[in-house]
Amino acid sequence: MSAKPSTESRPDFTQLRALPRERWPRREQILCEAASLFAQRGYHGTSTRDIAEALGIRQPSLYNHYPSKLAILQDLCAYDIGVPEERVRWLAGAEASASARLYAAISLDVEYCLEAPIDMRGLPDDLIREPGLESWNRRLRAWYGTVRALVREGVEEGELALIDPEFARQAIWGVEWEVIRVSHGGRRRRAGTRPDDTATFLLRGLLADPGRVGEVRRAAAEVIAAYRAAT
Repeated sequence: MSAKPSTESRPDFTQLRALPRERWPRREQILCEAASLFAQRGYHGTSTRDIAEALGIRQPSLYNHYPSKLAILQDLCAYDIGVPEERVRWLAGAEASASARLYAAISLDVEYCLEAPIDMRGLPDDLIREPGLESWNRRLRAWYGTVRALVREGVEEGELALIDPEFARQAIWGVEWEVIRVSHGGRRRRAGTRPDDTATFLLRGLLADPGRVGEVRRAAAEVIAAYRAAT
């Protein structure tokens, strides 16, 4: 099994969920309000003054924690890119079929975004092209590359239907994003069956034999359990 994942960019969601938002550390409060405003108004349509007002603080107080809106966006990238990119790298090295690892990656992505204490809908790919986010852009591309490699491996093993890996990656992300957009609603909530439903739906379409989706789901559950034990 893969080595234990790094925790360098992994926020402690469990700790935040256990507290009312007013008791969160101020930096996390800022990230939460900024993410919600970015989802509603867009990054360029939101100012640091808007974020400060949403928190009920003065703009100079916000600058005590973040010197700029870009600095806030950089920290949000640790949630939106850092964690899932680390996770899919771990899953790519797990001892399981490519289809089981892909199922696990999809399920964990959706669960993570729906249960995150911040709104994940405000960080579309085009923001990663902003000057100052070059390192996060590279990690986003690495994340996409790992997903493509999993698809390619599954095709080569005969588990997945013959499909262009980049098209499959785009389809996976498109469905995940729509589930997150519709289900999240800007509020903290439990993911319920959405992660499993999403992974089952996508793998049924990707498998060379869609009838194997139950078998793949069971194998993925073991991969997910191993990932949770490692983290």
